[in-house]
Amino acid sequence: MQIPSNISTGLFLSELVIGFLISILVLFYGVSFLKAYAKRKDWNDSFVIIVNLIWFFLNISFKFIFLYFLGAGFTLSIISDLIVILITIGISSIIVSKSANKEFIESSILIISFQAMLYALGFLLRITNDVVRLMVTSEKDDVYSAGLALFLIMLIIVGINGFFINWGNKAQFLTNKNTIIMITIIPGFYYLAHIFELKEAAFIQGFFTHLVWGVVITIIVSIIVKILAQSNLAFDQYRDINILEKNQKLLEVRNLKVYYPLIGGMLKRQFGSVKAVDGVTFNINTGETVGLVGESGCGKTTIAKAILGLVPKEAGEIIFNGEPIPNDYAKFLRQKIQIVFQDPDASLNPRMKVVNIIAEPLRNLLGITKKEEIRRRVLKLLDEVSLKREHMDRFPHEFSGGQKQRIIIARALASNPELIILDEPTSALDVSVQAQILNLLKALQKTYGYGFLFITHNLAVVNHIADRVAVMYLGKFVEVGETDQIFSNTTHPYSQALLASRTELDPSDKEIKFVIKGEVPSPIAPPSGCTFNPRCISDARTKECMRKTPHKITIEEGHYIWCVNPPVWMQKKALEQKESETLVYDN
Repeated sequence: MQIPSNISTGLFLSELVIGFLISILVLFYGVSFLKAYAKRKDWNDSFVIIVNLIWFFLNISFKFIFLYFLGAGFTLSIISDLIVILITIGISSIIVSKSANKEFIESSILIISFQAMLYALGFLLRITNDVVRLMVTSEKDDVYSAGLALFLIMLIIVGINGFFINWGNKAQFLTNKNTIIMITIIPGFYYLAHIFELKEAAFIQGFFTHLVWGVVITIIVSIIVKILAQSNLAFDQYRDINILEKNQKLLEVRNLKVYYPLIGGMLKRQFGSVKAVDGVTFNINTGETVGLVGESGCGKTTIAKAILGLVPKEAGEIIFNGEPIPNDYAKFLRQKIQIVFQDPDASLNPRMKVVNIIAEPLRNLLGITKKEEIRRRVLKLLDEVSLKREHMDRFPHEFSGGQKQRIIIARALASNPELIILDEPTSALDVSVQAQILNLLKALQKTYGYGFLFITHNLAVVNHIADRVAVMYLGKFVEVGETDQIFSNTTHPYSQALLASRTELDPSDKEIKFVIKGEVPSPIAPPSGCTFNPRCISDARTKECMRKTPHKITIEEGHYIWCVNPPVWMQKKALEQKESETLVYDN
């Protein structure tokens, strides 16, 4: 192989090796970039490896050809990069459109952004290589110090540019911010590297001047890129609070399981798990309130966390508006599913005014940044929860418990939700205030058709607000039905025990009528068979309860229990029906 006369053998080999190593680094980064993009868009990622390998072989082949025939200067020129980029864009766009079943234009947009990222990373690596080589090969000792000063300036510029790109309320809506940061620092770095090559050791004398110019060039480019990127963002236009059509299926939970791993030992290995939720199924319609009741630790709040994407699912599906909720919770779901927490004091930032607390969903989910628009929307939301204009600029400590809970409700309504999870919203409030909050929630639901998942211990509250009730024990449902069915025809022994143990205001009777015996079993090692059998006092309890798993029993339409043996009255009814059939047969 004949090496061109304008390139020495050492330079030729070093350029070839360095170009190969840079291409390897860029290849791995490109694979992760395309995989992340395909996952975010729910695309088939079969094209990821193919596209990156095509880029890799084209890049290496053309660099070798340009280096061998045209010299090192052309190898590092923009023209050679453009040739490789244009060829790769054409081939890769066709592959992506075929593999992912997407339009050619949509595929081309992906590949163009992909090539811009690869070019930026490769360019930065080549600049770094040139500076390091000049530092090492120069005979002047001061050149090494000047090179370190250059890298310090570059590091400062990266930090300043990263802060600027991430600054502002709309910046959080930008995707691939790391790629934007990488691309926008190229002009500043190119300018600094050029000055360093010209001045070498004298570069360090103008340290602050070079720093200022590098920052100015980078920020100007970042402003332009940021404006262009934000102009293409599709912010959700804020509408008046939605009025939902009633009795439409909103949320469907199928066989949901959530396990918490138990880690221990020197090697921190998992030796078991806590089955917080172990196969529950239910649904919520628009305009409907589903009450979730049970003792502490039975898994009620874990269900809420799983719906909100705060804890991972072990198994099962959570379907919202006909679409499964993915593990990577989308901004749209954050907007449509909101929660009202139990403790209003812990839910409010004491250093923020009410207007800023309620405005957070407007900024973070809907992209509203104009101060006048925010205050107008916040005022309307406060009016929905019966608060006034003068409350906008107060801090949380200036409000009562009921008013704080109203503020939290207003914040939940700010993003135009469809499903609101209420995690014991009245447990920390006085009885009179509880009635106000419950009436407020019912009025909002009647007007706008929200779906509510109401988690509570207070059975009187459930009876007042819920349309359907699910009774939960140790991670599983034991009884589900309409509110009237649960309270007038309570069937499962645990549900009967809960209702019998509730306290009522009766001056003539001050004794507690019923207390559920025993302690809740450990969810780490629950009892075999029916988990409630050690505490069950039902007449239908048998030895089979210790061995068999409870199964679903229909009491009436819409009313179900999970039990090993049917209740006594159902057994008597079945026996009477069998005797009557036998009598008719004998006659």
